[in-house]
Amino acid sequence: MFEEQRPRRVVPRWRLSRITAQTAEARSRKPGRSVDFSAELANKQMEFEFQPTVPVASELMFLASEAGDDKTARTAATLIVGNEEKIGATSLVATAKRVLEGGHQSSSPSSENFVRDARRSLALDFRNPVLLMDVARELTAKGHGKAALRYVRTAVSLAPLSRFVVRAAARYYLHMGDHEQAHDVIKRSPLLSSDPWVQASEIAVATLRGRNSSYTKRAIRKLSELKTIGVDLSELASAVGTVELNEGAERKAKQLFVKSLVDPNDNSLAQAEWAATRLKLVVDAKVLRTPFSFEANSNNAYRRLMLPEAIDFAKQWSDDEPFASRPLNTLTHLYCLEERFAEARASVEAELRLEGSSIGSAHLNRLFIRIQEGDLDNAYAELQRVAAGPDSKNHAVHILADAGALAYATGEATLGRELYQSAIKAARIRGSPMEEASARAYFARAAVMYDDPSAASIVQEAVTNVERLPNPGAIHVVRRLVDSDQRKKLESVAEKRVAKVRWTWDSITNTLKSLE
Repeated sequence: MFEEQRPRRVVPRWRLSRITAQTAEARSRKPGRSVDFSAELANKQMEFEFQPTVPVASELMFLASEAGDDKTARTAATLIVGNEEKIGATSLVATAKRVLEGGHQSSSPSSENFVRDARRSLALDFRNPVLLMDVARELTAKGHGKAALRYVRTAVSLAPLSRFVVRAAARYYLHMGDHEQAHDVIKRSPLLSSDPWVQASEIAVATLRGRNSSYTKRAIRKLSELKTIGVDLSELASAVGTVELNEGAERKAKQLFVKSLVDPNDNSLAQAEWAATRLKLVVDAKVLRTPFSFEANSNNAYRRLMLPEAIDFAKQWSDDEPFASRPLNTLTHLYCLEERFAEARASVEAELRLEGSSIGSAHLNRLFIRIQEGDLDNAYAELQRVAAGPDSKNHAVHILADAGALAYATGEATLGRELYQSAIKAARIRGSPMEEASARAYFARAAVMYDDPSAASIVQEAVTNVERLPNPGAIHVVRRLVDSDQRKKLESVAEKRVAKVRWTWDSITNTLKSLE
């Protein structure tokens, strides 16, 4: 079982509007367009005066919250709450009550019938882009992404000046695999020239397409002039930092990530956590308290070998992004490390429902889980299917290791050793220390589990190697196989990698080495 080494970008989050309204993204003003935004808000207030309906009130509530106009937001919220019995749109009512109370809630929908209730409100007036995007999100989370398209298109046409709508629409198209359309939505937005949140999204989406963004250099100049930055620039700093990191400019990347951590939002914090090992970043406990930072906290707990805590945060992350496969992939990985295979099977099946039929890491993870649960006939059939897939070369290490696990499970210890050794060799050839560490760790686990006569030497070789390879999961697997002294030593290695220790990357051996 391997952790998927999926690159991460600072693509925008897509939350329900009532949640986004509580975040820094909504509170931050758009630089350079105060006149335009004031006019937009004034027009909506005028419309509200002449047509004080629930849909108009809900849009005004969001726009006013986005602009920091609490008085206007509360006025709109009052109308919504006053019509609670009449409209029956429970999610809108819940949002309005929180605006009036100034409260802060979790990210899960407030109603099991959200889409039905929202459609009821939209039937009164279809000109509500905020609610349209909320409906699109819920449809997408339920696996009806194509049905959500018309809601997204209408919302963008109605509100090209809404940061929430533009960023949410881009995230929708990314989820649907249409990176070009995601990029076009952002590039066509009038906000792009002045709004750092939209610029951060444009840079992130451009890199996903393999393009260079024209905003990268100007953002670097802007950020380099500032000693510290606020939350409104945190995503921009981490997006540009990621570009620098991918181009090998690690010193510049680290400087940008350090700035992004001064006052991060949950997305920039998660990006810093993703880059932490490679850039020797220290993500302290204070910034981990940033609201909605489920992804960052899960990764941080994982790196500290606090697996139950990492799982709890990953569950919250999955609830926060119910349309996304990445948190489910993380959950599967963590459950397998803890040998909670029934729960791992549930999470990987949920991931497969989102990802579709194309063969990838989720199928390989399901193969591993089937082996561990003793479902060997189906495991053998799945192994044949993934090995014959068009992208099998990209998953060679994982396939060889799963084949080794299956061989051990069927009593073929010699073949199992050969396959795991081939997986380790393939990982070294590919220059993938994470995969090498996992292959070594699970090789040792299989050798012990199936009473391989060579188990003792295999375990010791795993201990020696996982100490130098940057993979917390591998350390977690191996520490279960050794005595207390070796366990403490391995745990100390993981702890130092999270703390303030200087590390260097040895490109010859593809290993992380301490300079202390």
